[in-house]
Amino acid sequence: MRVLVIPSWYPPNGGWFFKEHAMALAIAGAKVDVMAGVYSSLRRTNPLKWVMNEKAQVRKDDNIREFIKLHPIIPFSAKMNYHAWVRMMLLFYDKYFQQWGHPDIIQVHSSLWAGVVASHINKKYKIPYVITEHRSRFVYNTEEARSMFQPWHTSPLNEAFKSSKAIITVSNSLQKKIIDLYPPASEKLDIIFNMVDTDFFSPATFNKPENKKFELFCLANLEYAKGVDILLEAFKIISSKLPGLFELTIGGDGPEKKALKIFCENNRLNNDVKFLGKLNRLQVRKNLLQADAFVLPSRFEAFGVVFIEAMACGLPVIATMAGGPESFIIEQTGMVVKPENPEALAEAIISVRDNYEKYPGNKIRDYAVNNFSRQRIAERYIELYHSIIEKK
Repeated sequence: MRVLVIPSWYPPNGGWFFKEHAMALAIAGAKVDVMAGVYSSLRRTNPLKWVMNEKAQVRKDDNIREFIKLHPIIPFSAKMNYHAWVRMMLLFYDKYFQQWGHPDIIQVHSSLWAGVVASHINKKYKIPYVITEHRSRFVYNTEEARSMFQPWHTSPLNEAFKSSKAIITVSNSLQKKIIDLYPPASEKLDIIFNMVDTDFFSPATFNKPENKKFELFCLANLEYAKGVDILLEAFKIISSKLPGLFELTIGGDGPEKKALKIFCENNRLNNDVKFLGKLNRLQVRKNLLQADAFVLPSRFEAFGVVFIEAMACGLPVIATMAGGPESFIIEQTGMVVKPENPEALAEAIISVRDNYEKYPGNKIRDYAVNNFSRQRIAERYIELYHSIIEKK
């Protein structure tokens, strides 16, 4: 089976999960190519690169072939960027198939806007495609999420959903907005959770020191949607009730960082709250292994891969009912509270510490492996592809 993966974004601009997903499909037996248009700033890119960009980069990496083209971003013009990117990707596909032939099926990551590209390819060449929707904006449970949809999005999204053979969401919270946009989508929708590399993310092999502070780890883009300000409010409450018993380590960077650090300074939390900045994958694992629990109180969240990375390491997790986390965090793996509620979050964190024996790491790890491992999720996708190709 030949699978062509078309992601809406791709490394180095995020999208590492899409690459890992493609690698997992290859390990499961598919022949996988990735065709990606990677946005790049005109101001930060050598003009010679655009002259040379007529020919795509082709590289083989971990059993997949990657076909990469840079694409310039037009500042402050989302609609023009959309049209230009789709047009470039369609020309890119024509050159791809002329050399390598058509795939059996196309795997799209996010309807905005790879889904539109796949719909045009399907119309012209009859290649079936599957959309997997990841974007948190489809959770649609806050004003910020709703504001991310513009009136002009409706028509191209309908186009993407209409011709797809299946629409996969990573949690059920994404489905309502998709059905609102395109009601017939209800007959195509299914849920397949995100995957985690359970070999890379695995429990610590060292013993943590006794009598140390209970260490919380949070990883997020430091932006309003992630609710790290709520976490610090909760930590302030915890520190006043149980001073000196907890420590919070925060990984990530973003526009809220300065305000968050000022809050810590003003509330004398600096001794117990550490900001690590942007972390690579190895650093994320290191901090998970050193922690006692993972916490992220998002305001809206499509899924939250970092939760299953933490669970694969045997950690209990504390989350909010932000759309995605409540669909897969169960009583044995952690706690889920209402968003925007520092008091409830503080109580949950204290409860996890006081009842830590209720969250045995081996059982949390087993749950992650059985439900989110690369092998399990890739098998589900391969089964889906076979069923679509056989019907074709």
